[in-house]
Amino acid sequence: MAELIRSCCENGSVLSEVLHSLPNDEHVGEIAFVFQALSDPTRLKIVLALLRYEMCVGEIANMLELSPSNTSHQLKILRLAKIVTYKKEGQMYFYRLKDACIEEVILSTLKHLKLEIPQKEA
Repeated sequence: MAELIRSCCENGSVLSEVLHSLPNDEHVGEIAFVFQALSDPTRLKIVLALLRYEMCVGEIANMLELSPSNTSHQLKILRLAKIVTYKKEGQMYFYRLKDACIEEVILSTLKHLKLEIPQKEA
């Protein structure tokens, strides 16, 4: 970790520097929306599955034991949060993680918690 700069209201305040270093409110809202989307266990389970698999909506619904419409609703939230993307093949929509950044967030969280995601079956 980088060395931290200490700020104290009694002496040595660098509050103006702190405030200047923060993202604007719109960006903070976007960041919060990503974490809100990931905070739901159902959506997090989808994201964990998509670490290793590209899955159609029906397969995700089967995995979660949810209706396809409920599954689509969860996927819509993940799309709006820019966490997942899809490609259409005929009538099927195949979902995957949007980019490596999301994968890094999830894998870093697993590492932080000293958890491992099970390996693919051979």
